[in-house]
Amino acid sequence: MATPAQPPGAQDLASRIYVELVGRAFLRTDNAAVIKPDAAELAKLSIRLAETFREVEKAANAAAAPQNVGYKVDLNDMAKWDK
Repeated sequence: MATPAQPPGAQDLASRIYVELVGRAFLRTDNAAVIKPDAAELAKLSIRLAETFREVEKAANAAAAPQNVGYKVDLNDMAKWDK
């Protein structure tokens, strides 16, 4: 199965999310360790959460970037700079 291209840092973020989810799902009962949800499902969820986070982060950064609204530079304008 081919994995989709992930943005930089998504794998690291996914692993951090996975560790957090496993830590919260881990139960200790009668000297035995039990992870309630399936670990593979937690890994899939972690990857999806990391990808979604990076997409939203990219959109938020783009929205916060400076915008050149209504400003247009033509070649004629640049030619005047040389004079």
